[in-house]
Formats: sequence, structure tokens, C-alpha cells
Amino acid sequence: MDVKYINSFISSLLEVTEMVGISKLKRIGLNRREHLKTENDVNVIIGLVGDIKGNVVLSMQEATAKNIASRMMGGMPIYEFDMMPKSALCELSNMINGKSASKLEKIGVRVNITPPTLIHGYNMASLISQVETLVVAFSGQEGNLELNIATED
Repeated sequence: MDVKYINSFISSLLEVTEMVGISKLKRIGLNRREHLKTENDVNVIIGLVGDIKGNVVLSMQEATAKNIASRMMGGMPIYEFDMMPKSALCELSNMINGKSASKLEKIGVRVNITPPTLIHGYNMASLISQVETLVVAFSGQEGNLELNIATED
């Protein structure tokens, strides 16, 4: 995948998270996986269709997900990972990928996103796609998260 496409996803994640109160998020790693596979408790999947086809997955442990959802809801404590924080994380992913799609369109790449799908479970591995994946790791006060970008060439 072209680096200018990847940068639209990374910059959108950083801009949107800052907008919702997560301002000290730092990129801590970048690697490739043969397949789109995650081992975290919470995974929000958004499909890409158009000039770019594939999936983007925001992935994290449940504790991080609760912290992020709490921050998005003005600091309200999250005791259970129920529908409210799940909805907040889906909206966060939707905002990040919507912003990415807008940035891509500005450089002539047409892409639409699907509605988010959240997968939540403990001690599980999610094999989502057989496509090579770029994994961008981030860390912040709320915890660690991964942005998994898997596109077909």
C-alpha cells in the first residue's frame, strides 16, 4: 500500500482522538503481518470499498477501550463494557475512517467505508482477512491500541 494512503489513516486517528480528548497518543511501532489477525479483547472493523478495498481494524484490550470510552463521554466512569462504551468505540472508528476517506478523496482516491462491526471477547484471536496487514501501534494515557490496515493491491 502506498505510504500516502497509510498516512491518511494515521493522521486521521491522531486528529480524531485529540478532538475527543485523547491528546497524548504516540506512535510506538510499525510492522507487517501476513494476515489481518488480532489478539486483543476489543476489535472494531470497518470495511473499505472503492479504489481501495480491504479492512481497517482498531484493536485494543478491554481496559483501554473503557478508558477511551470514558474520555469520549466526558470522564464518566465505565464499570462495564456494555452497549454505551461499545457504541462510543464504534463511533470513534467511524469518525477516524470517515476522515481518512475524506483525505483520500482530496488526493483523487475514492473510497467508501462500511458501518463498524465490534468484536469483543477474551483470550481469542480474530483472523479477519488473508491480506497482508500494516499494524501501527500507539500508546497513551488510556492504554495501547493498534490500527490494522489491510488492503488488496
